[in-house]
Amino acid sequence: MPLFHCQKPSDDPSPEALAAIREASDRCVACGLCLPHCPTYGDSLNENESPRGRIHLLRAAADGVLPVTPALIAHIDHCLGCLACEKVCPSRVPYGALLENGRALLTAKGPWTWRRSWRRALTRAVDLPGAVAGAYGLARALGSLSGPQTVPMGLKGAVRGLPARPRPARADRGDAGLADVALFRGCTADLDRPVLNAAQRILHALGVRVHVPRAQGCCGALAAHAGFADISFRQRQRNRQAFAGRAPALVAIASGCAAELHRHGREAESGFPEVYDIHRYLVERTEIDRLALSPLAQTIAVHDPCSLRNSLGGTRFVYELLARIPGARVMELPGNDACCGAAGDYFLREPARAQALADAKTRAAAGADIVVSANIGCALHLSAALTRQGVNIPVWHPLLVVAQQLPPLDDPC
Repeated sequence: MPLFHCQKPSDDPSPEALAAIREASDRCVACGLCLPHCPTYGDSLNENESPRGRIHLLRAAADGVLPVTPALIAHIDHCLGCLACEKVCPSRVPYGALLENGRALLTAKGPWTWRRSWRRALTRAVDLPGAVAGAYGLARALGSLSGPQTVPMGLKGAVRGLPARPRPARADRGDAGLADVALFRGCTADLDRPVLNAAQRILHALGVRVHVPRAQGCCGALAAHAGFADISFRQRQRNRQAFAGRAPALVAIASGCAAELHRHGREAESGFPEVYDIHRYLVERTEIDRLALSPLAQTIAVHDPCSLRNSLGGTRFVYELLARIPGARVMELPGNDACCGAAGDYFLREPARAQALADAKTRAAAGADIVVSANIGCALHLSAALTRQGVNIPVWHPLLVVAQQLPPLDDPC
């Protein structure tokens, strides 16, 4: 039975979805070893805010023992989905799969509120052309308002991490024939244009043939985390069609997207490429020693996104890539074992808790010249936290640091 069951739109939970929740929850022996690693339990000391508690809540809801109430939904929505609990679980409970199926269950059976309708509309809109750039402009406009009640869900703090203006993504470039890699740009290309260009420049410098399909879209993570299984299913299907047969490997520049594509890649039809976080691909699959990087006498503090640390298990590749820059001092950002609070759209929905988690991390960044994070949401969230603290330390993607140390090009990407 697949760990991730895709529910049809507007249907009651299928027997397969309920069975997947029961099967995952049966593995939990309630040992409590997950509790010290859960940020929400550590903050509240409330069993309902722990992985163990949420597992039992979702099992009771799946069995019809517990009604789906706003209080129950709130306990599940408070989960960051960082999967630190899954990583340390001795019983190997597939908490991520259980959480995704459980949120789909609660969405189907729970009360439908205006907030949930608004969140669904935003989740569907990310695939529309120019939607992210439009939302970006609106966010900056709302973030400039002074009234405390005019900006919902922590938007005022979040937009502090955004660059001064959107930079529309450059038209896709790629080889006409079979490429070595297909590059995933997802739904954040308007904000990630410099990183997207840096990725292509590094890959081209290593002689890697790159293809960037135009038909690709959001990886589906935001919809899945919100419980909208029908939307995430359509987004995954779109990407399967866009990437099937294009290249033997698919690389993603955002670790959250890489984790989502990797989790569901095994469900795809034959022809879907093997999914890599781009740092792992560069270190393991290319002649990385060919890169001629200029020296950089700065201290780089590396933030480990939960998607890399807990889902992909590949944090070391970021360090190995940055260590190739002569003169660079690469250090681990203290507190990397805990979530920064970004967690998809969590930093918008639960701003107080998200900001507290980020502030704890950024206070530990003192002495660094640059902070890097391989996930755009984490980077924006940490940048906003540094701005709130009045600290002038840039937060970049690791590829931007590497690309800036490459020799200049006559025709840069």
